[in-house]
Amino acid sequence: MRLTLLGTGSALPSPTRLQTGAIVERGGDTFLVDCGSGITHRLAQSAIDYREVDTVLLTHTHLDHVADLPTLAKARLLDGHEAFTVVGPQGTSDVCNALFAVDDLTDRLDLSVRELPEGTDPFTIGEVSIKRALTDHSKPGYAYRFDEQVTIAGDTTPTEPVCSLADGSAVLVHECAYPDETVSPGHSTPTALGKLLADVDVDCILLTHLFPETEPYADELANTVSVATDQTSVTLD
Repeated sequence: MRLTLLGTGSALPSPTRLQTGAIVERGGDTFLVDCGSGITHRLAQSAIDYREVDTVLLTHTHLDHVADLPTLAKARLLDGHEAFTVVGPQGTSDVCNALFAVDDLTDRLDLSVRELPEGTDPFTIGEVSIKRALTDHSKPGYAYRFDEQVTIAGDTTPTEPVCSLADGSAVLVHECAYPDETVSPGHSTPTALGKLLADVDVDCILLTHLFPETEPYADELANTVSVATDQTSVTLD
């Protein structure tokens, strides 16, 4: 399995970080988790063929996690790939109806939109089983765990359910939007996150979704955990 973080930024523009997007490659399967602005072009800069990315999982439906969905789908369509699947929490269907109305993509694509049922039951995409936990944000959302190796949390305050989902993972990708002493409803700060993760068994924690005001603290944060940058890649056995 290989994890590649294509975008590690936030809704605010950064000269070095695009909005959210992560690739999970498992055998012959390739999943994109979130598809923020610029992710399609970041794929073109990577070793990952965007034409092979036909399935996107959404952690939630804020714009900085969904904005490039029609861009990616249209790029694939122009290259002769009509099939495109989007899986996500409540609200995914409404967001896709709006986004794919642009350029009449709803009619031109072989589009499959799957809105996950409420709750935290595992689900499958093809032959891949994916576990999930509820996140604590201003939109309904989930953290996802692929096999026993990779857990990806969307935007969230630090929560016990997400930490429990991640326990035993090789890699946890978790947001750290703001520095300490910031009031950040729906987001995480280093100390608050660290307290909950102290007893969680995770080999590697990658912090992502940094707002511009948090970036100057990246070196300080890196003394205890890894701060991801765009194109950070981890290969797992």
